[in-house]
Amino acid sequence: MTLPVTAGAVARAPGVSVEWVSADVPVPAAVRTDVAGFVGLAPRGPAHQPVRLTSWSQFQAVFGGYDPRCWLAYAVNGFFANGADACWVVRVVDPATAQPATAPLVPGFGAAPGQPALQATAISPGRWAEGARLTTVDLGSGQFSLTVDVPGTREIWPELSLHEMDAQFYGTVLNDPARGSQIVNLAGPAGASVGTGTVTLSGGADGLAGLQPGHFTGDLSAAAGGPCGLGALDTVDEVGLVAIPDAVGRTAPAAAGELPPPPSPARTALLYNALLVSCASHRRFALLDEPSAQDLPADALAWATILQQGTTAASFGALSYPWLLVTDPLGAPGAVLPVPGSGHLAGVFACTDLTVGVHKAPANATVVGALDVAWLVDVATHGRLNAASVNAVTMRPGRGIRIMGARTLDQDITWQYVNVRRLISMIELSLESSLAWVVFEPNTPSLQAAVEREIRSFLLSLWQRGALDGAQASDAMTVRCDDTTTTTDDVAAGRLICLIGVQPPIPAEFVTVRIAITQTGVQVTGEQGGTDGQ
Repeated sequence: MTLPVTAGAVARAPGVSVEWVSADVPVPAAVRTDVAGFVGLAPRGPAHQPVRLTSWSQFQAVFGGYDPRCWLAYAVNGFFANGADACWVVRVVDPATAQPATAPLVPGFGAAPGQPALQATAISPGRWAEGARLTTVDLGSGQFSLTVDVPGTREIWPELSLHEMDAQFYGTVLNDPARGSQIVNLAGPAGASVGTGTVTLSGGADGLAGLQPGHFTGDLSAAAGGPCGLGALDTVDEVGLVAIPDAVGRTAPAAAGELPPPPSPARTALLYNALLVSCASHRRFALLDEPSAQDLPADALAWATILQQGTTAASFGALSYPWLLVTDPLGAPGAVLPVPGSGHLAGVFACTDLTVGVHKAPANATVVGALDVAWLVDVATHGRLNAASVNAVTMRPGRGIRIMGARTLDQDITWQYVNVRRLISMIELSLESSLAWVVFEPNTPSLQAAVEREIRSFLLSLWQRGALDGAQASDAMTVRCDDTTTTTDDVAAGRLICLIGVQPPIPAEFVTVRIAITQTGVQVTGEQGGTDGQ
């Protein structure tokens, strides 16, 4: 006998229980927003290659720590000091002039004139490896030991082999990127020999004097032979915050070595405009610094105007004022140094994202890792800065250093709040990722309904976590994906259109996002705000 079974009904027989249930609607995962990307100058490390770091000590090991010519190390230290846990760093050099230090190893005993020797090369360009001492000992039978000495570090590599098939072959052991030497690599042709003796690396060049803005922005990627600067960072999807701390110059003593070109406001403006455009195209957020520690509040107001007039992507960045005062790690005991604050603020943003969520404005958050601010902002000045979309950072007695604003550079009420811009970017990126499967499905009413359910479930999860404002879900969001948004012409053209609206936390207004799904992927094709914002 056949038992009729309907959805939601239960058919019962002795020992048999059958139940039909609807499958749970999957909730798309929110993309990370707390991971920062830093593009800047360092004394060592891979050039124009993004490196993921999870601590300040890792930065020191890879990029060499503080340098009197650049700000990158101070920014990364401030980032981790404020509670962040991951960033990507791109070291910028002029590829045409940057060179690693090198030296040929001592050839084996009795080597004939012209017999090839192994060549030692520092693992990254720069003068950082100048004077490194490499001592080899010939152990016979094609084996040798190597000791590498640089100030503060010694590496010992026993029983290396010249034979490619041996487990201890130098190319496998010493040159391994993860477990090998952090100072030098070896290379040479078959038949090379190694004797007993000591050589010193030389000939390294930092590649700073010939730097051009395009090395930072990526515009010179073709000439550089591959992605450079921001172009190299474009390959990393998880980056949500970006800073170029060395967009502002630093005066360094001549004894510091090769110096980058002197700073200029025009150069800084060019770099910042390129950064804002890059962040807009990738839905990231830029942290910008005043060009100088000596800038007065009036300079900050003028600088904000320059940036606002120079780009159409003002909502994707924020300008802070003034610089921060930190203990000078390269100075005399007790010395204080003014530094750009973008790295510290990026750390505050990241920590807020991790502990509360990207919907939480970082205003009134505490900045740690600094002693004071370079210029005290009073109440009247704070008001003028805030009206011009400049975020004041100031010392509050008994409360430490605080970020006293969370404005983007965009003065349009829809996008003037940092948390609103970043929340909408997160929603867009999350939906682009989670809806990728739709591209391969037939554009039918059932598909449109499935897309609407998936988006609604995602927005509902945000509302439940407090990321959207509203007494009930219907106040916080709207989702529509049907024949009113996707016409027959759209279907014929291979487009599926969905309109979503969200209410970010007050005082932001309702924001509507139009998402188009085509055969080439998921794209956000338009955004608009409501008319009742505060």
